[in-house]
Amino acid sequence: MMKKLLLTMVAGLFSLSLSAQFQKVTVRDIQYVPDSKLQNCVDSASYYGDTVTFVAKVIADANLIDVPSSSVQGGFRPFVHVVDTANKSSSGNFQGIQVMGVYQDAQGNDLPVNDVYNLYAGMVVEITGVVGSYQGETQVSILNNSSLTVLSTESAPSAVTVDLGDLNDNTRTNQLETGEEYEGSFVKIEDLTVTAVYNFSGNRVSFDLTDDNGNVINVSDRFLVQKTPSYTTSRASAPYSQGKFQTPVVGTRFDHIMGIIIHSQNGCTGSNGRGYEINPFDDSHYLIGVTPPNISEVDRDPLVPTDQDDVTISAKIVDFDGEVSDASLFWTSDPAKSFDQFTEVTMSVKSGTTDEFEATIPKASDGTVIRYYITADDDDAQKSYAPFGAKDPKNPDFMFYTVRNNGLSIADLQRVINLDRGDSPYEGQEVTVTGVVTASAKQYDLEAIYIQDPDETEFAGIQCAGNSDLIKLYRGQEVTVTGTVAENFGFTVLNVSSVDEIETPSPLELIEPTIIDITDTAWFTSNEGEKYEGVLIGFNNPSGKVAISDPRLNPFGEWLIGADEDAPFNRSVRVQSGIQNNNNHSSLWVSLVGDSTLASQEGVMNVTPIENEKGMTFDTIIGINFYGFGTYKLLPRNDDDFKGSSIALPPTDYPVIVGVEEVDLDGFFTVYPNPTLGQINVRPSNFSGSEFDVTITDLQGKVVASKQLDHFNYTMDISSLKGGVYFMSVSVDNEVLSNAKIVKH
Repeated sequence: MMKKLLLTMVAGLFSLSLSAQFQKVTVRDIQYVPDSKLQNCVDSASYYGDTVTFVAKVIADANLIDVPSSSVQGGFRPFVHVVDTANKSSSGNFQGIQVMGVYQDAQGNDLPVNDVYNLYAGMVVEITGVVGSYQGETQVSILNNSSLTVLSTESAPSAVTVDLGDLNDNTRTNQLETGEEYEGSFVKIEDLTVTAVYNFSGNRVSFDLTDDNGNVINVSDRFLVQKTPSYTTSRASAPYSQGKFQTPVVGTRFDHIMGIIIHSQNGCTGSNGRGYEINPFDDSHYLIGVTPPNISEVDRDPLVPTDQDDVTISAKIVDFDGEVSDASLFWTSDPAKSFDQFTEVTMSVKSGTTDEFEATIPKASDGTVIRYYITADDDDAQKSYAPFGAKDPKNPDFMFYTVRNNGLSIADLQRVINLDRGDSPYEGQEVTVTGVVTASAKQYDLEAIYIQDPDETEFAGIQCAGNSDLIKLYRGQEVTVTGTVAENFGFTVLNVSSVDEIETPSPLELIEPTIIDITDTAWFTSNEGEKYEGVLIGFNNPSGKVAISDPRLNPFGEWLIGADEDAPFNRSVRVQSGIQNNNNHSSLWVSLVGDSTLASQEGVMNVTPIENEKGMTFDTIIGINFYGFGTYKLLPRNDDDFKGSSIALPPTDYPVIVGVEEVDLDGFFTVYPNPTLGQINVRPSNFSGSEFDVTITDLQGKVVASKQLDHFNYTMDISSLKGGVYFMSVSVDNEVLSNAKIVKH
């Protein structure tokens, strides 16, 4: 015993000697971020990269964390969460932080700090480590095995009650200005409902909780307490090896949830995480209350009614701790009515079932928008709503449909009643719509496919993906597509199963951009961008120019424009260019970029990069309005989308229409697309004859392709030709009527 005590004393003295070498700070010093930075979407701590020493109290037993890692000797990555000893070790106010117990030896091997798993709640410790960050979460990496000392043991820290709206909004997007102070803190959130459950990795689970105002947080499984029975740990020091968490079902009501807040950046930061997450570490942190009925599998028949159709609304309604006593459907065709003024219809149990309820909305005239929601009561006088936000009088949310005699429009898919809740009312449904291509997969373009309703401006555009036939499309073509509506982090996408019809009108029907006044405060103070998601828009300044206000916002290729070069962040529009990866898809044909290194990173640029400079101006900047990670950004398609630039951009020499140029051959024929990937059309326009011959030669005059065409069969396949420039002649009875130059990609 005496020998062990002496060793401890020696280790402590060595640790004190080591810690004296580095700057002594508090946890709050490390974590604090001023409001001015948070308002500009920057949550980085001022000590990043520094080695510091601080004293803090352990929040939760480190042995309760189970983070497997093949790169760390022993197979696990130790962590401990601590709180500043100031203010009685209360959470919030930037006082909590995550500490990782991993260091590198001289050979570069990752080794665990031996004593981390022996830390228990209430211990006061001195730590020396390097300040870093992981996915937006500030953390300290302990310097080595001699950089952790236990000073004393006190009572364990308690949780602070937090309003969920201070952490995340209703799209689970982090609210930096009010939430960052709770990063790493032990908190309690009250009155919540399970709205989604995520099973992943075969043996793990997380779930979303939503408060009565619709704000959402993910409950994550950093600690053993939320490991499922199928989860097994091989860590010998773990308090138990098998998980035992019972996953709640959607609709479960929690009186409160407690845990440590970990940050997974999203929203204005440009990252794609889950916002602020809560991580319980004890069974007592999940307090389930009296649960109202669960409403799920809401359906509508028919999906797209005509003015001759009554509409049946059905839903599965179950009460997990009692019985459903009543279910009602509320609906209205009056856009001015509030939720408490809707017409109520009692929902009856569907014949042959015990938990499927249905009711009918009568037929309405073509173009009518019907809003509706469902309520259910149980024998404990608990009431539930679908959608969840229907009861919010300040910001209500409803299901709705539009009566259409001639089928859906793109605007029907994209239109929302509440701009703060932007998911399509047809999410998960297979639909058919027609639109004109505004961006294509062709060269010189965005290399992503968007179509737009030519008769609408608001809610008029949508991205199409998932079908190889889409790459054949050109700007200006009218196309009818069938696919399933999906939401990708709040951005509506049509996953196309078939391209049903392609028409190439002559002349092509180009969509003109909808012009947005960049000085209009509505764009910045409300969710106006939702009206133009997927739409071709342009920003201008009626009283001047559009200027670059931040030439390099972040490493994700984003930069800012505003009414002038000094436009603040909250009055600037994001633009993205020069980057394509799993999470970003901007154009590689735009010269202006935040960083010239993007020329060969995250997608190889097809044009020479020009680094942005603060104060560069434009008359108008055009692009597709994209939504991702809680924010809107403009995606220019190529340099032609920059009008009236203050600097000379390289000459584009693009076709008049990207990927398609109709060439008029002396009034007799029209040739398109030009350039082409493989097929070329030689369509008679003022040719009264029947058959005609098309001959294609290379630059040396060698015939490389020929075909006889007519008024009904005027398509020629030249996909076997190498990419390059060719000459084409059209003749009848060996008399050449027309010549043209064509480009094969």
